[in-house]
Amino acid sequence: MSKKILCLPGYLQNGSTFAAKSSGLRKLLTKKLNCQLDYIDPCHKIESWREFSFPIAATPEESDKTWEGIVSSGNNVRWFEHKEPGVNHGLEDSIKYIVNHIKENGPYDGIIGFSQGALMCEFITNSIKRLLPSHPDFKVSLSISGFYLTEPADGNLAKEHRDEINDVTDLDEYKKLVRISPDVEKYSIPPEDLQTQVLMVFGESDNIVAPIRARYVSTFYKSPKLFPHDGAHYVPNKKDFLQPIVKVFDEALNEKPML
Repeated sequence: MSKKILCLPGYLQNGSTFAAKSSGLRKLLTKKLNCQLDYIDPCHKIESWREFSFPIAATPEESDKTWEGIVSSGNNVRWFEHKEPGVNHGLEDSIKYIVNHIKENGPYDGIIGFSQGALMCEFITNSIKRLLPSHPDFKVSLSISGFYLTEPADGNLAKEHRDEINDVTDLDEYKKLVRISPDVEKYSIPPEDLQTQVLMVFGESDNIVAPIRARYVSTFYKSPKLFPHDGAHYVPNKKDFLQPIVKVFDEALNEKPML
């Protein structure tokens, strides 16, 4: 019987796009381990690029053209819109949406997420037995370019101050400078008896989600397996990099490993 894995795309990324971007991992999991990967779309549509707090092109005219491409490919979606610490529009709706999908299509043996989808992956991993008591812990959970929603521990929410914190590279120092945003603490703290094997992939050159943020998330788990790579904000697809990750999946999913 196939092992079922739920896959959660990132911001401005639908299920089809995530499936294409993770083709290396997808092919290894399906062909080597006989996994069924279910890629679902984020449930919130973005109506205009003007909603963003960041530019998508140099001019409004170029932005319109870029946006047309995003819409035509169906990538004008997100799990939530992070406005500021503690303000994450649509997050609770997305949690309910994912849990309902699991209820109707599960159970799932594992879960994978990228970027904003990695955050959702972490939240669902930590909370699945509380949110859906009939569902066991996932056997394996992989976040790629993941992070937690935090705020400065000193209460200074100025963007410049938050940017300075994300430039910190020492994990012990970083842990002193941030705290989990209170609105998401219930999803961020894993239960003591969590049975899931947690894996984390992140890029040491990622300038969208600083690698320190992924390392910070790892401190909340008992025996996480970290797989840093030299690249930036993407899903690595090189076979040599992926094989050790697939081996962990194999050991977590199968009583008698297949590899």
